[in-house]
Amino acid sequence: MAAALSLTLALGACVQPAPQGAGQGTAAPSPLRVTNNGAPFQMFEGAAARKLADATCAGQGKRLRPSIYDRFDAGTWVYVEGCA
Repeated sequence: MAAALSLTLALGACVQPAPQGAGQGTAAPSPLRVTNNGAPFQMFEGAAARKLADATCAGQGKRLRPSIYDRFDAGTWVYVEGCA
């Protein structure tokens, strides 16, 4: 019994602790809001909004991070993960 306990304790010492806090050293992403050159998009213009969002991120040397939480909000397409 004592041998099993000491083996368990020895194996436990080999495990690295989990990092504390999610996303250490990284800021939360800021959402990207896309309009049709200042005019509101229509809800059915999602493909055009996505192309504009991709181009906006590419212009910054980044890529759009699509999410299941992206949405249409009063004429604006909101990409909650923004560019990365």
